[in-house]
Amino acid sequence: MAIEPLSITRPTPLPTPSSTSAPALVCLPYAGGAAGAYHGLKGVSGAVEVVAVQLPGRENRIAEPPGFSVPQITDEIAPYTGRPYALYGHSMGARIAFEVARELRRRGLPPPLRLYAGAAHPPDRRVPLAAAADLPDEAFVDQLVRRAGAPEELRDVPELRELLLPVLRSDFTWIKRYRYTPEPPLDVPVVAFAGLDDGEVPPDDMLGWARHTRAGFGLRTLRGGHLFLRDGAAELARLIAADLAGPGPGGSAGPPDPEDDEIHIRVYPGGDAPGEDAGGPSRAVDRADGLTIEATVRGGAVGAAVGLLDAYGAASPGGSHGSSRDDGLGPGEREQIADAAEEDRPWLELRARTARRALSRAGAHGRAADGFPDLAAPGPWPAGAGWWVILLSLNTPLGEAVAAVAVPRDRTRLSADMRTDR
Repeated sequence: MAIEPLSITRPTPLPTPSSTSAPALVCLPYAGGAAGAYHGLKGVSGAVEVVAVQLPGRENRIAEPPGFSVPQITDEIAPYTGRPYALYGHSMGARIAFEVARELRRRGLPPPLRLYAGAAHPPDRRVPLAAAADLPDEAFVDQLVRRAGAPEELRDVPELRELLLPVLRSDFTWIKRYRYTPEPPLDVPVVAFAGLDDGEVPPDDMLGWARHTRAGFGLRTLRGGHLFLRDGAAELARLIAADLAGPGPGGSAGPPDPEDDEIHIRVYPGGDAPGEDAGGPSRAVDRADGLTIEATVRGGAVGAAVGLLDAYGAASPGGSHGSSRDDGLGPGEREQIADAAEEDRPWLELRARTARRALSRAGAHGRAADGFPDLAAPGPWPAGAGWWVILLSLNTPLGEAVAAVAVPRDRTRLSADMRTDR
């Protein structure tokens, strides 16, 4: 099925949503990207109808000045809410898709089946590369080529630079000016896709998307860099088709057995882990007040822990309420907690205690007694002796929660499934 670009500027006619029963996959581009970037998703044809949004200033809209607004994009996507549909956004497009989903909710329109986010920082975190928007052309282009996968030709081909720089400048200005406004989490499952070699948005950073949904979260790591959409579209198409056909992130089936370089993480409500044993070198299980975490690797050691903030804001890791002076925190960690704003102290304490518990369960004691140097950092936290701690922040019906997984550093590909509903 051919990809038909949506227009964003009235009164350009919109493609009429087809009568097919297949869900529509509405795709939003990365900075400087265009609808053509999604031609590689033709592998999902038959499973979904791919509809790629064409923003002004690119491809068939090259004569128009670049620029867009979320309400206007939402206006154009709204006709697709009358049928099953999902949103996919890559990098900048993921942030746009997130805001479109929230705008659709404010308008009382049907939500998407999924929000797919590719290679994108969570919306509540700043985008480090956005600072490049103020650089001179040469330095700006250099940053995009080195960090974001922009083509080398952008440095050397004047015609290409003249064509793309206005769009790139406009898009990065939007990214820089974007400000996250807190709202309730989406009642839409969120599935994040990360590139294994993406140095700009590493897979563990994308775990932060879990806080923005209360309907289930998944993470899949693909081989490739920041623009894995360009070279890994077939694998991405397969994963999206399988996800839409299945129970969704956190479903009962869970991910397949991990490969040698993978770690699989599952978080779900309830107290019984399927086929649970006492843990062991390849699997770790922990529970806290009705929430369970499983972490699985193929061989080697792994540790897992989960903790919640109770109704009074007290840390409750592993079912143990409140804090105590014998909780194993280092003096540096205690100092960070004491220096934090009062409302942040329980959260920082929970992160530190849960991370230490995961390390202990893995049999890893590489941390210095002073503890982790920055309890507010998203992670992963280096833990010494070749270990790291992956941290996941969750919104659950039980309250805010933290899950932590301790693994050797050679476990590089993350897969996560979280279901936090009852």
